[in-house]
Amino acid sequence: MAAKSKVCEVTIKFSYTAILILAACMITACVTTGGVLRNPIDVGKFEDRPIPEEAAQWLVPGPQTEIGPYISEVSVQIRGDNRRERLFKAVDYVWTEFQYDSWYNDKAFSRTADELFESRHLGGCADYALAQVALFRAVGIPARMVMTGNVDWMLRFQKNDLWIPTGHVFIEAWLEDSWHLVDSTYRYLFTKYDMTRKSYPRNEYFFFRAKDYWSLGVDTIDKLVAKYRPMVNRFEMSMYQVTEYPKVDVTVSWK
Repeated sequence: MAAKSKVCEVTIKFSYTAILILAACMITACVTTGGVLRNPIDVGKFEDRPIPEEAAQWLVPGPQTEIGPYISEVSVQIRGDNRRERLFKAVDYVWTEFQYDSWYNDKAFSRTADELFESRHLGGCADYALAQVALFRAVGIPARMVMTGNVDWMLRFQKNDLWIPTGHVFIEAWLEDSWHLVDSTYRYLFTKYDMTRKSYPRNEYFFFRAKDYWSLGVDTIDKLVAKYRPMVNRFEMSMYQVTEYPKVDVTVSWK
């Protein structure tokens, strides 16, 4: 069985005088892959537990993810008996109702989440994660961004800082009684997630947790680069361990 898959990657090219933004989003046919659960599951069997204070603070939006009228209009449509069901439906909503538009690639980090919902056009994984984390909170799911750098790129960048940087933005969402890892670009929910590890799937390494980009002081590509550079320079290959988790395709497994 084949299913559409969106792969969005934002890349940044350095020069001595400027930064050139290169972004690509591929829509490909993805043959069923090993380790991905695609069979329907009963989301009703999952029981919500009280949200602890440590997780509840991530229900509060950041400066870029305030719940405006466009997010509110969508959030009332996302119904479910528990947080897991609402998460599945929220991911499905963004996947089906939003479109990738390369015109927005060079505007990464500059728009609010509500502006993304107003336009319904997203420019890469940074936008997908921003829209999704805001919607999660709007439907009562504590959520936070996890920003990573690609291991292969970091090693190349240390030798030549003209190499194009590459990274990803995951989301941690509080379901039942623990944090779960979500990839809103690939539509995966990772199970058996260990949030204490700094190594992430697909050769990604932990940089930051945040409510949104503006809460880190990042509203341009230049500021993101300034945040990343010191951490990249300290990175050593021995710090990364190959990491894979079982995963669920959240847009098909609950229907």
